[in-house]
Amino acid sequence: MAETELLSNKSVRTWRKRLVAAIRRPPSLTPGWKGASIALAGVACIMFFVQGYHLIGTRGPADYLIGTIVFLLAVALIAGAIAGVLHFAKRMPSRYMWLALASFILLFISFIGPMNVMFIVTLSVLIGSSLSGALAYRWIRGSYRGAKTISKAAAGIATAAAIGFTACAGVWLLDNGRAELAKPYRLSAMKSADRYPATLANPAEPGPYPVKTLTYGSANSYRKIFNADDSLVTKQVDGSAFVSNWSSLRTKTFGFGPEAMPLNGLVWYPDGDGPFPLVMIVHGNHLATDYSDPGYAYLGELLASRGYIVVSIDENFLNTSPYDDLFMVNVLEKENPARGWLMLEHLNVWKEWNGTKGNPFYGKADMSRIALIGHSRGGEAITVAATYNRLPSPPENGNIRFNYNFGIRSVISLAGTDGQYEPAGRPTELTDLNYLALQGAHDMDVSSFAGANQYSRIGFTPGSDYFKASVYIYGANHGQFNNAWGRSDAPGLGNLLYNRAQLIPQEEQLQATKVLVSSFLDATLYGKKEYRAVFQDLGHAREWLPDTMYIGDYSDSRTKLIGAFNEDIDLGTTTLPGGKLVGERLTEWKEEKVEMKFGPGLFSAVRLGWDRGTAGGTPAYTVVLPADGIDIPPNGTIVFSMADRDDTKKTGSQEELVDLTVQVADRSGNTASVPLSSAGGLLPMLEGGIVKRPFTSLMPTKEPVFQSFAFRLADFQSANPAFQPERLSRISFIFDKTAKGSIYLRDIGIRDDADASGP
Repeated sequence: MAETELLSNKSVRTWRKRLVAAIRRPPSLTPGWKGASIALAGVACIMFFVQGYHLIGTRGPADYLIGTIVFLLAVALIAGAIAGVLHFAKRMPSRYMWLALASFILLFISFIGPMNVMFIVTLSVLIGSSLSGALAYRWIRGSYRGAKTISKAAAGIATAAAIGFTACAGVWLLDNGRAELAKPYRLSAMKSADRYPATLANPAEPGPYPVKTLTYGSANSYRKIFNADDSLVTKQVDGSAFVSNWSSLRTKTFGFGPEAMPLNGLVWYPDGDGPFPLVMIVHGNHLATDYSDPGYAYLGELLASRGYIVVSIDENFLNTSPYDDLFMVNVLEKENPARGWLMLEHLNVWKEWNGTKGNPFYGKADMSRIALIGHSRGGEAITVAATYNRLPSPPENGNIRFNYNFGIRSVISLAGTDGQYEPAGRPTELTDLNYLALQGAHDMDVSSFAGANQYSRIGFTPGSDYFKASVYIYGANHGQFNNAWGRSDAPGLGNLLYNRAQLIPQEEQLQATKVLVSSFLDATLYGKKEYRAVFQDLGHAREWLPDTMYIGDYSDSRTKLIGAFNEDIDLGTTTLPGGKLVGERLTEWKEEKVEMKFGPGLFSAVRLGWDRGTAGGTPAYTVVLPADGIDIPPNGTIVFSMADRDDTKKTGSQEELVDLTVQVADRSGNTASVPLSSAGGLLPMLEGGIVKRPFTSLMPTKEPVFQSFAFRLADFQSANPAFQPERLSRISFIFDKTAKGSIYLRDIGIRDDADASGP
């Protein structure tokens, strides 16, 4: 017992001596470790300072140097503390461990992007730089002079391999990616010219009005452009109830706190008598000091020439600011409702100007015809604004009174977010307005089609005249909707992780945006219903849109929905009371939330799968109308939305499109059929591998996007004159053409096209 205790005391004394010695005289770095430290520290610092410039360089040299150096010192201290903890179990010099941990943090922050890819690239740069530096430094110091030939050869091979690996990593980072040239389902291939007579004027062409510009802003604005000599002056507004965690640094940067938010705007307007519809555009989240509002000038100039007053408003002070947010340690919170609320405060200003004699806009703005356009977080802000517009107060605070009720008829989401703000914990549901969502298949920020969620939550009352549409654009990214953001969706060096070579040119994305936005506004604010045809069938815009691949969805208030698949959990009932749903020989038949890239969406559909090889007959899915029938309009059209959910298909190859037979029957048993392909065919999921190879598969590359179809009952009668459309009793989807497949189906209904100008 005593002997054991003696040995234990001796071990403690030995350990204590070693600890004291290590603290007093840390082991010196060998030449290899010293080289690794120098190379790694150099690479990490260079990349960090470049990234720091991207993040806060627009603030000026002083803030840039202070911000980057303070953060660098903080990282060094944190890494030093971690290295100290690991000191007793180390197999590497503690000073290298310190530098390695600090460098890992700096590199990781530099490559902001998908988390798993960030980790792999950061680790690769760290290991490659360390090995290259260690081996190269040993050669320079002559560590291998006395070594045997075989040892020198092994060291030479290892050095070449390490340097080669590091060089390859550098080339990979600097490479722009690989363009996927094949677009087998491009618009010109899917929509033949002979089906679309050129009867509409190109909505992306400038209109007849000369364009004038003006700015307005609150006094002493943080940006001089809004306080120019000819600028109109606005009052500041108190938005403190709509944001939290506004830092003193943010107040110092912008010159005001949340209780004194400015109302600043850039205006493009027609030189004419008016009154003109008012279009308000709001940007999304970007670097607060890299101003986003000028990036929509291309829309402002076009729309103003075509008879719209267009305002791009400034909400940059609500955006991310690494310097003011202490590098994301103390970020602005809950600012999403403020983005929407501020739009309504801007509309208050326009209402006042419109009724004030002597104001340049006296009587110029038609406040009953208003559209809101939002990009990114702005795409959600417009729905918040449209919601608040009809409420007496915000759901979170009944002491704040609203009295807006503006004539907002239309909202347009450009790569919009969804669900970052939910009033009273519920998603925003909008009724009786027009909605358009545009989304890029190669969006490297809002990577999943969030606008499809809001699309599903747009409702119409019977007898109204509104529509909603979505367009999914292959090759479009997040930033090119704003010509100041461009092809880079991530901050700074994070863009090096993405395959930007496959993006369509910026001018093409801007052209697509102009065509679709202008068509939508002409249809909804100027009442040119013929432009609805563009959204019912994109073939009508084939001469104006860039020739890439598109998937479009459409629904309107003239449609009586039979099956929307969002009302209950009964597979056998329709949305329309009294109807039935019948499946036969299906391998899949269930109603579910649609599976998007990162999980279930916020909308439902019926999922149908079939395999004729094992079915023992022809699979089918039938919608049986109520026994007492429904009123069928004389110019009725059967409509539905469908999405291919087979994720094994490759976008770049010409694979067989899903085809099936749409069959109708009347109460006398007369049937008529048309193939789905007669309306253009069901496009596959478009593959958008946004991360560069070989890491493409580490991010989801595709998701189901719904495509609308419309078949006139008159066409069924042409196929079988005995069929009586007014006595329609059932609609069947017969899977007799494609041997095997899986689809989503929703929004089955009958549309009244009696007064429509579209197909």
